[in-house]
Amino acid sequence: MSRAIAAHVGSTFSGLDYTLRDLARNYEAGERSSFLRSVQALQTAYPSGTVVQVAVADAAGRVVYSSLQSSEKPREVVSIYDREHFQVHLRASPPSGIYVGRPVLGRVSQRWSIQLSRALHDSQGQFAGVLVLSLSPEFLSQQLQSIYDNSRDVILLLRDDGTYLARTQYQDEVLRRQMPGDRQVIVGAATAEQGSYGPVTGPDGIQRIYAWSRVHDYPILVSTGLDSQAVNFPLNKAIAQSLWRNGLGTTLIFLGAFLTAWLAFLRWREEDQRLQSEQRFVRLSEEVPGGLFQYGLDAQGHGVLLFSNPGFYAVHCIDAAVAHGDLQALLRRVHPDDVRGVKVSIAQAIKGQKAWVHKYRVVCPVGEVRWLHGHAQPQAEKDGSLLWHGYILDVTQDEALQNALRQSEERLRLTIGAVRDGLWQWDCEKDTVVWDARCYEIVGRPDQSLGTFGLSGWEAKLHPADRARVRARLDQHLAEGEPFRVEMRLRQADGGWRWVESRGEVTLRDAQGRALRMLGTHTDIQERVKQTHLLSALLDRGSALVVVASRERQMVYANQRAVDYFGLDPQQSPEPLSFRATHGSQESFERFGPLYQRLETDGVVRAEWALRGSDGRLCWFDMQGTLLDPSDPEGNVIWTLFDVDARHRAEAELAQARLRMEAVIDRFPSGILVSDSRGQTILAANAMLVSMLDVPLPVSDLVGQRLQRLVEHLPAELAQLVNADAQAPGEAEGESGRMVHALPSGRHLEVDRWPLRKDQRDLGWCWVFHDVTDYKQRESQLEALATSDPLTGARNRRAFLAQMDMKLERLRLGMGRSFALIMLDVDHFKRVNDTYGHAVGDEVLKHLVVAVTKELRKEDMLGRLGGEEFAVLLAGLDQDVALRRAESLRKTVERLRVEVPGQAPIRFTVSLGVCVVAHSDVSVALCLERADAAMYHAKRHGRNRVTCWSPSLSELDAA
Repeated sequence: MSRAIAAHVGSTFSGLDYTLRDLARNYEAGERSSFLRSVQALQTAYPSGTVVQVAVADAAGRVVYSSLQSSEKPREVVSIYDREHFQVHLRASPPSGIYVGRPVLGRVSQRWSIQLSRALHDSQGQFAGVLVLSLSPEFLSQQLQSIYDNSRDVILLLRDDGTYLARTQYQDEVLRRQMPGDRQVIVGAATAEQGSYGPVTGPDGIQRIYAWSRVHDYPILVSTGLDSQAVNFPLNKAIAQSLWRNGLGTTLIFLGAFLTAWLAFLRWREEDQRLQSEQRFVRLSEEVPGGLFQYGLDAQGHGVLLFSNPGFYAVHCIDAAVAHGDLQALLRRVHPDDVRGVKVSIAQAIKGQKAWVHKYRVVCPVGEVRWLHGHAQPQAEKDGSLLWHGYILDVTQDEALQNALRQSEERLRLTIGAVRDGLWQWDCEKDTVVWDARCYEIVGRPDQSLGTFGLSGWEAKLHPADRARVRARLDQHLAEGEPFRVEMRLRQADGGWRWVESRGEVTLRDAQGRALRMLGTHTDIQERVKQTHLLSALLDRGSALVVVASRERQMVYANQRAVDYFGLDPQQSPEPLSFRATHGSQESFERFGPLYQRLETDGVVRAEWALRGSDGRLCWFDMQGTLLDPSDPEGNVIWTLFDVDARHRAEAELAQARLRMEAVIDRFPSGILVSDSRGQTILAANAMLVSMLDVPLPVSDLVGQRLQRLVEHLPAELAQLVNADAQAPGEAEGESGRMVHALPSGRHLEVDRWPLRKDQRDLGWCWVFHDVTDYKQRESQLEALATSDPLTGARNRRAFLAQMDMKLERLRLGMGRSFALIMLDVDHFKRVNDTYGHAVGDEVLKHLVVAVTKELRKEDMLGRLGGEEFAVLLAGLDQDVALRRAESLRKTVERLRVEVPGQAPIRFTVSLGVCVVAHSDVSVALCLERADAAMYHAKRHGRNRVTCWSPSLSELDAA
């Protein structure tokens, strides 16, 4: 039973091993999509939960892929460097195959699992990491549980060091543990394939008898334990019965029949248990991938199939129901070229009584050709005959892969010959370096005149500047296995230097790991280096950054300026830098994507973009992209980046300054108008200007338009000021000025006008319009307060005399006409104050001023000289007209009635003295004196009358 289960387990692990190899090849070849499909196929091929996870760790032990982690989410850094299944491959030399690790608690899955791992290698054959398949112990336990019906029987799955991998019962108690020391006999028997031990007591307290077998090709043991009580019970019972029979003798002979029947029953039960075991084995064999069989010889020495499961016939493309046990039918399926080999291998196994191992092909009815691999171990039976127990696996895919590998190796051999690389070999023990003819040809010595030389002789042929670097790389390869690939210069026969790329690898080491033999190639790269140096000189010394990007938007090349700006370090970052890292945000990276689509159609694209440098600062570039290969629109792209950051930032600052200036102008409390230096075009204006000048246009319709468009809506006086047609070239050189203009609406505007200059350069004109209406009104009010009598509102004495003096001066200068001066005094005003009080007297004076003012013209003026004495200036009148006007004023006052509450209205009169002022009059005082004399003449002669001054009047008053 243990052998059958071991074969089943071997088939299971063989399938998993084959899957691991296929996954490793896909991952090492960089075929990520094939790798992911294989992972998915693996997970669906087995029951859910069988494969806990598939993971990949790099050479440093960091998990870089896990089937449990989503690629869209950030991956937490997990390391398995300290795990046994990683360290085994890290230290393995030469590389090992599959390694079965002890159960561990996964750092990603957080579940117990058995670690099946294989080493990964890069294209140079160097260790690149570990591929791990985490297998659920519960899966193995459930498979094993299905074999036994008796719950007291147990099946164990162990590593060859005694570590538990699975147990049909009490699995959680034995995981992480090894088999107890008293049972380590099966572990120590390294050469034995099977055996037994016991009885021993398990963790559940049941005593069992164990049989064990090794799993072929894998460090795994299968141990089956049967309940010793159930096994020995029939035998113990039979012995007890025999003792009773011997004791009782012939007296109990009649019980013989009963005992015979009982023994028959026991035999039947044992046979039934055997049949059940066979049925369980058959069920197990049906689950095994491939085919299981038993092969032996009959009495005539002919081979016969003693057992074969359905899978055995299925892999041979035969219907088991039709050809069961028919060896000839099997041979007819074997490929004609392989029939003799199959027969010979079977005959040799029988003759040597040794294991049968053979690989052959079968041809299916539909023409399909399958590769099968057979393996069987001989076992001696009690009767001295031999039985071969074995399995057949379909290895068609393995064979196809191996054939592809052979073809790849052949292509490599042909490629080496085609590229004309030189081959060299270094015998490390004898220190002998051997070059082939191509190596000598590269250095200009086709006659191979150098002969045999050692490592020191080889170093002497290196350029002095390259020796230390090349020797350091070689020592690193010898000690640590790092890839040996170096570009160097070798001396030529003519004394010059030749650039050569040398690659090599140690192919043989001793037990201590010391290098014994190293093989490699020399490639002539002289022309490539020249072109590289020329290209680098052109690219690195230019002012532009040059980057070659893949369709995945990764930098696959950068010139020195780009390396310096982006902070690239190929030594520390072997993976290409994604352009995503150079953008200021994810949104910027996504907006840049459509430029690649334009490249596919146009072949060239140009844009200005901000990219982040190594210092974290965003810098603006003028980016020009072209396809590296115009015939391949999905190929790499050459980006040429010119630094326009200073200009872009200056433009941005200028735009900001313009916006700030526009905001200032728009919010300025006065109207602003700016034109060009010729005064022809409006450069700036604000809403206050439009509102202040009552222009029926929005600001947006003025800026950028001809100045004449604004002038058309201005009053004539303002239009003349800002009229564009009046501006002649060079007039902006004038000085600034300030003027106040009264609008027809009654508003007053103060206009400041000045030229805009910078560094002796004319930039334009600026007008600032201030609304000074309130100021003018306050100014008029203050002027009125300063020149008016506070009681009556008439001009006060100072203002009246000043105005009279001005008119007299104009008259003397011949700039004005003659005018008349009237002195007016209220008759008996003291009587009014004494009778009615000063308040009523004030009302009388107010009524007097109002009445007289109504009789005056606009150009005439009334002034209060003091008390009840007033003066009137009548412009442009001769003596007769002045007298008539004075008489009219007298009559107007005479008709006045001043209402006094509770009393009769007050009536009063005035006396007036008229003096006509001529240009010969010398002073204001003289004129006042004459008018005053005429007025007093009127008072002395009856009051309420008008008197005109004349020289004779003065003589009469004197008399």
